[in-house]
Amino acid sequence: MNRREFGTLIAALRKEHFDEDGNRLTQAKLAEQALQFDPHSPLNEIIIGKIERGERALLDDQTLLSLANTLELTMGERREFFLAATGLDNEQIYATETEAGEILASVLQMLADIQLPALLVDNYLDVIAANAILLKLYDATQIDLRYRRGRPAGLNLLSFIFSADFAPHRQQMNQRQWQNFAVGNVIYFRRVTLRVRMTDYFASLLAQLRHNREFRWFWEQVFYEEKRFFVGGESFQLGATGASRFSFLTAPLVTLTPYGNLEIITHVPRNVETAAAFYHMAETSPAQAFQYSPWPEKIV
Repeated sequence: MNRREFGTLIAALRKEHFDEDGNRLTQAKLAEQALQFDPHSPLNEIIIGKIERGERALLDDQTLLSLANTLELTMGERREFFLAATGLDNEQIYATETEAGEILASVLQMLADIQLPALLVDNYLDVIAANAILLKLYDATQIDLRYRRGRPAGLNLLSFIFSADFAPHRQQMNQRQWQNFAVGNVIYFRRVTLRVRMTDYFASLLAQLRHNREFRWFWEQVFYEEKRFFVGGESFQLGATGASRFSFLTAPLVTLTPYGNLEIITHVPRNVETAAAFYHMAETSPAQAFQYSPWPEKIV
């Protein structure tokens, strides 16, 4: 990410915050908060303006730390933030001559070969594809990806988690489980989207997600959580109580690319009953992946 792009990212992250009057944080307010956080902060309104315009070529450790702290970045976001601050483009960080289409075809084949329910997401947490076993699991638990395909942000994982469609699955959790699950996934979302937060597509996606009052609350709640990191795995249950309930962990398999990272999220069974059910689904499903969204192109 070059300096101009990094500056645009800083501006986008700043505008995600609001002052006490409900207005988006200005450069002056950000500088004021930086000094409140650390009286020795090197940030002031002039320096922040230069950073956002891409005019400041050298960014020292203290400046970057002050920005990360004042913008209240989670642990996962901070890692992505400091990587973005190197000034290197994705093409330089993830050097490869392989075309995006070839990378996607390889990952889709991997998704098809996995003998467990699995789906593929991009760095917006949009569902790019799912394997046949996952679709069978979803059919068994009344989740319809095809129905969500034509809806605004319908194939985004956060959009689904905070939708009425997810309500039956949420009812299987107690309040604390739901709190941990929701906060964890919002932290996950914040991490994977950090370096695309200044894009038009993310602005459109976030605006759509913010229509949901609960999402808005959890989006801001992560600032106050002691758990400030989330690595992508989650314990989860789907289905009604009894023989049709599936208990599993989700485990990500990440493919790093210059076009944005891809993550295969595999559902790993936690008990014998779920393992047996997944085995039966694999036996009766073709080794096939079904693509739902384009990649890496995003349509606003």
